[in-house]
Amino acid sequence: MNTRPDPDKLLALVNADEGRLARGALKIFFGASAGVGKTYAMLSEARRLAAEGRDVLIGVIEHHGRSETRDLTEGLESLPRLEIDHRGVKVHEFDLDAALARRPSLILMDEFAHTNAPGSRHPKRWQDVEELLDNGIDVYTTLNVQHLESVNDQVARLTGVWVKETVPDSVFDEAADIALIDIPADELLKRLADGKVYVAEGANTRAAENFFKKTNLGHLRELALRRTAERVDAQNDQLSAAMGQGEAALSEKVLVLVGPDSFSGRLIRHTRRMAGRSKAPWTALYVQTDRHELLDRKARLRVEHNLRLAERMGAQVVRLNGTHAATAIISYATSNGFTRVVVGNRKAPLWRRWGKSLSQKLIERGDGLEITTLSADHVPAERSETTRPRRISGLTAPLIVPWVDYAYAALVVAIVTALGFPLRGVTDPDNLALIYLTGVVIAAARLGIGPAVLASVLSIPAFNFFFTEPYYTFNFYDAHYYFTFGFMLLTSLIVGSLTARLSLHARMARKSEQETRLLYDLTRGLSSVRDYAAMAEVTARHLGPALNAEVRLWVSEDKALTAFPAGEIEIRETGAVQWVAANGQIAGRGTDTLPSARGLYLPLIAENKTLGVLGLTPPDDRAFTGADILVFETIASLIASALQRAQRADEAETSRIESENEKLRNVLLASLSHDLRTPLTVMNNSISTLLKQRKKLPREAVDELTGLWGQMQRLQKFVTNLLKMAAITSGQLRLNFEPYMIQEIIGAAIARVEPQKENRQIRTQINGQIPMVMIDGALIEQVLLNLLENAFAHTAANGVILISVENDADRVRVRVSDNGKGLKPGEEDQIFEKFHTHQSEKSDRSHSGTGLGLAICRGIIQAHGGLIYAKNNPTRGASFIFTLPIASEAAKDQA
Repeated sequence: MNTRPDPDKLLALVNADEGRLARGALKIFFGASAGVGKTYAMLSEARRLAAEGRDVLIGVIEHHGRSETRDLTEGLESLPRLEIDHRGVKVHEFDLDAALARRPSLILMDEFAHTNAPGSRHPKRWQDVEELLDNGIDVYTTLNVQHLESVNDQVARLTGVWVKETVPDSVFDEAADIALIDIPADELLKRLADGKVYVAEGANTRAAENFFKKTNLGHLRELALRRTAERVDAQNDQLSAAMGQGEAALSEKVLVLVGPDSFSGRLIRHTRRMAGRSKAPWTALYVQTDRHELLDRKARLRVEHNLRLAERMGAQVVRLNGTHAATAIISYATSNGFTRVVVGNRKAPLWRRWGKSLSQKLIERGDGLEITTLSADHVPAERSETTRPRRISGLTAPLIVPWVDYAYAALVVAIVTALGFPLRGVTDPDNLALIYLTGVVIAAARLGIGPAVLASVLSIPAFNFFFTEPYYTFNFYDAHYYFTFGFMLLTSLIVGSLTARLSLHARMARKSEQETRLLYDLTRGLSSVRDYAAMAEVTARHLGPALNAEVRLWVSEDKALTAFPAGEIEIRETGAVQWVAANGQIAGRGTDTLPSARGLYLPLIAENKTLGVLGLTPPDDRAFTGADILVFETIASLIASALQRAQRADEAETSRIESENEKLRNVLLASLSHDLRTPLTVMNNSISTLLKQRKKLPREAVDELTGLWGQMQRLQKFVTNLLKMAAITSGQLRLNFEPYMIQEIIGAAIARVEPQKENRQIRTQINGQIPMVMIDGALIEQVLLNLLENAFAHTAANGVILISVENDADRVRVRVSDNGKGLKPGEEDQIFEKFHTHQSEKSDRSHSGTGLGLAICRGIIQAHGGLIYAKNNPTRGASFIFTLPIASEAAKDQA
């Protein structure tokens, strides 16, 4: 058995720890119920940290009138609450923006599962905490086990109480630390009796009679201990696997089937617990068959609610389109490696027991799959509005449609009868039966299967009453009409069913085609424009009519958002747009962030960079479904790609212009320097000749010639720098690499600057044994000359300049430090730019140079594959540091 540590898993753990450090740490004080001392324990630890110097801020503390808890808040800074006006009532909530602006090291957030008042940025307090963590703020919070989403139905079965405020298990599992706060049930009941849990009059008695029973508390303690143990066990398994200590193979993979009923919530929670115990990944699947189109609005919203619930609890959510649910489920499960399928099993009414249930079909066809069925016979009522069997059968019985459609079906039969009435006696009655078949087809195509069945059933008595002798009675003379009526009914039912399904499939195909056409037209339109305003116009023209919504685009330009088309919007909408741009997450209508906003806002992200925001504001109050949001996200990705393409085109054009300018600049530099070199040499020689005859010249003339000679020397040096800079930037610099001792190069450079140093001291410091470096000796000597001359220009005449050398892995680091004035913030990068003169107001190291000397240094060092940079010294002055590659042994031997 291999027990060696897995480096990939260890690296993943290290990266996860680094991510948590950057994100902010969450610690949950976890207990079985209210009154066990979670808030007290949290405040006690917070006071200890504050005493150690930690910046602690109270965001929300609910002491419920308990004096011992309230006393612990003394001395800790509290954040003022935000006042929200909700239907004329003033509600005080946590002020998220103020907390982000205050930015403490640690913030205390009591009651993790609390539901915020309408108008808050997030519906839930745990979402506020997530945003705090994303901004690098540590959070302490409290949570009871009954508020965990995965045990919500278990708590309801054990205690008879449905808890509405829940927290996703994924948030609990990702917490940096869990502190279990636990006391025995008898002690908790005593605290309740003493008024230490609920101070309000009468609350203790009511709580004890309902929730705080000894049996309930025992069950809750068991759940809390088990859930904490599961989390610790999962962490230990992860660490053991990384260390190679017997990782269990994750062979299981669980699939849960989701529908539009409240029972799906129990299925999801059961699967979450099952997957947690077996440490298996799990997926929530919704199969969208043709019957999905027959669901009413509430049933479709329940589907979205259930899928969101599964996603919050850590499941991957998948939607499939299929004609037959069982076939689609088996195909998806086998092709994706699932080992277990969890499905609900309801007791069907008598009139529907003629067929096989979905679970039975899966058991028969699911070879190799473990099919787990969960009975729905005894489901506790979550909420009255979700447990009523309203149209749930619409998923399995397409006969339930609005009654007006059945009325239309009866009207179709009446119209067909009226059309056939003039033909009675003209043609054989059997031919008139085909008229009713036409009516059934019309009803099926326009109204669906249920009305088509009604039209089939009504057609038989109508045909008998009006078109068989004796007329206007339900009797008939001919016995063969038994067969006619039977086959007429059977044919109409078959034809009507097939027509209805074909019509439904045609509508679904038409809808899919419209979506595809919309994406195609949008892509083609965006590909033909580059201007942001034109992109916004194309987006609005294609999306507005198709989605029946107002479309607006915000583009990030110079760290600001520019709206297209321009115009004022509500402050609430502006806040949503800015939040989406800052966080790169969807927000607005139908989401968990700023759900009170009128519009839905999606980030335009390309290569992990938010380029802008897409806003969709419908004119009515309709809610966007999860399927709609998936389409919107696809549209947002297309727009983001177009924005990125436009930005890259602008960047490419800018780079091309800069490249052309650089080429022109290099040509001018080379031409200028070559043209100046010859006359400067002649002038320099002439001045030197005159100075040799200075005894024959007046004193004033000698002084003028001496000054002129100095300026000529400086000008010649400038021209030489121009030539070197032109060679570096044009790529024509040729390096003669040989192994050198860097001490020799430093000594040669110091000897050359000896006439310029005046009374300054140049000290050298060699740290340890320095290996040979592979360099072009003349060029590196030029680098040291330029750095020393720069130090002379910024150091007093009696200043000290230090040159130090040290070994750094496969590099040698050389540092030239002076004790002059330091660099201003930002100048560390600018100082190596060409023609940076240091004479701006931002610089304290002003001199009259052109900046070419340091630019040449950077070019030479980069050509050697090294790095050069500048920084201020801890006390005074600045240091220029560069690195050089160490010579290999082969190069030394060759030398």
